Amino acid sequence: MRRNSFTLIELLVVIAIIAILAAILFPVFAQAKVAAKKTQSLSNLKNIGTATQIYMGDYDDIWPLWTKSMANSATLFNLEHMYPSLINPYIKNGVNTTTGELNGIWASPMSKAMLSNISNTWAYNYWALGGFSTCSQAVPPASCTTRTLAVYGEFADGGYNQPASATGIQDVSQMIAFHDGAQLSRPPQYRIAFPNADPRNIGVYGPYDMSGTAQLLNEANTASTATGNILRLLTGKKTAVSYADTHVKVVTSSTLYPVGYKTPSWEGSAATNKGWARTWVE
Repeated sequence: MRRNSFTLIELLVVIAIIAILAAILFPVFAQAKVAAKKTQSLSNLKNIGTATQIYMGDYDDIWPLWTKSMANSATLFNLEHMYPSLINPYIKNGVNTTTGELNGIWASPMSKAMLSNISNTWAYNYWALGGFSTCSQAVPPASCTTRTLAVYGEFADGGYNQPASATGIQDVSQMIAFHDGAQLSRPPQYRIAFPNADPRNIGVYGPYDMSGTAQLLNEANTASTATGNILRLLTGKKTAVSYADTHVKVVTSSTLYPVGYKTPSWEGSAATNKGWARTWVE
């Protein structure tokens, strides 16, 4: 009886075809996975923006403090006092004040795996919205009343000492509220006010495109000790932003950084505080 079977040549041809198909499909699967992470990140950020609006409805349309522990420097950055804990009752997802961990909605799928469990992946535009520095306490430091227009621009206004009112924002569709970043973010004016400060304090991450060179260049960057994943995130080219009207979009990171801030791949282009301050001059 004749036995039907594959020849060695036929088997090799089939294996070669499978290998070719795999080579074609694996990148597609990888791209699909990244696209899903981007979609989830934008959804998380949208939910945080929406929850913030609900919070404001309960607090006379006032944005949340960046921390409610301003009078105690030892607990300023304890998660139980910071803005995620103030907003989270309207989300009930991802904030663990016992361990200090941020997960769930408060974790960006694009960057959380690169950071520790207690690291923030969403930054708050706190100079404009959450109360400048520790100025919202009952007896604020003297520095809260001595900011000059030349150094602090729009933020010299004493009104920034307290969280913003929803009606005090020039254009909510352009007002940056939250974005990919490190806990707190600061406007382009920060570079003028603190020219030698660590650029990490600007706080904008770019996890949507980290194809460039992870390196900081200009003189103000010399104080930075950013390395590894933090440096990759800081020099990424794309970031997600939630605006004060809760709409979310991915923008070019360089548009959020001040002129003069450089990486080998891009240079900051923000010449004003538009979108960072409550009101601004074009």
